[in-house]
Amino acid sequence: MILYYISIFFIALLSMIVSGNNLSAAVGTVVGSRIVSRWFGLLLGAGGFSLGLLIEGRFLSNSIFRIMPDVPYYILVVLFISFILFALATFFRVPLSLTMAIVGISIGISLRVGFSMDLSYVYFVISAWVLAPVLSIFFSFYLNRKVSSINVNNAWKAARIYKILLVIISFLTAFTLGANTFGLLASLGHDSLFTLGIMIVSIFIGAIFLSGGVIKRVSQDIYGMRYANAFISLLVSSALVEAATFFSLPLSNTQTLTSSVFGSGLSYNTKAMISRPFFQVVAMWIISPLFGMLVGFLLV
Repeated sequence: MILYYISIFFIALLSMIVSGNNLSAAVGTVVGSRIVSRWFGLLLGAGGFSLGLLIEGRFLSNSIFRIMPDVPYYILVVLFISFILFALATFFRVPLSLTMAIVGISIGISLRVGFSMDLSYVYFVISAWVLAPVLSIFFSFYLNRKVSSINVNNAWKAARIYKILLVIISFLTAFTLGANTFGLLASLGHDSLFTLGIMIVSIFIGAIFLSGGVIKRVSQDIYGMRYANAFISLLVSSALVEAATFFSLPLSNTQTLTSSVFGSGLSYNTKAMISRPFFQVVAMWIISPLFGMLVGFLLV
């Protein structure tokens, strides 16, 4: 029983860190462009995380135990390693995928103890990780080209409409992240009401106190977003993560959003784009599951 409560403690810590670290994926654009205030953005993001967890988080309830054994000690190892990785990510202000870290650590543990994983599911998850960024870039590039070819008679009216749409899609992006990322985390606490309650409190604490360092990174460091670009990027990202959630696939919003932002940048031939931050984040996608798998293998 003591291992269960220690696991809940780490789930609470991770919920705070992930909320602060990943808030940029949902509301960085609307806050960075001053469509809404920082406080409104924080509540919008944390509320979306919480509702996504409560309504759709159950779709991820059994996914992690198709990869690793449902043993309290192994669950605690996964949570502890994930906490260390995310503490480092927050310190260095790097958006990091919790889903990739958890899956990588779980595979490492299973390889060490000889657990018979659902290999077809593992291959399905890895395929989604490879395919999702490609689809994000493609659809974002294509939709941005289509939108840019439309003649707008009233630019001010269009801007007002996009502002409203951005607020809506930012909430939906937070909702899908809550369903997928936080849903995966809740599965390690077996989705109990106690676990969900602790997570929601932790989500709001993390959003309020830990989001300052990363909230503008995706929207400002990689590409100077216009309203239309930002809307399309968030739309493509949230649609892909929502689809993955219904198939019980852990998929990172940071991965899909960063890729769709990059696709938006590519759609403008005359617009300067800094690609180095994108490739730095891509490197973290590769490093986090592989490093997690190695550490999970060694520490069990």
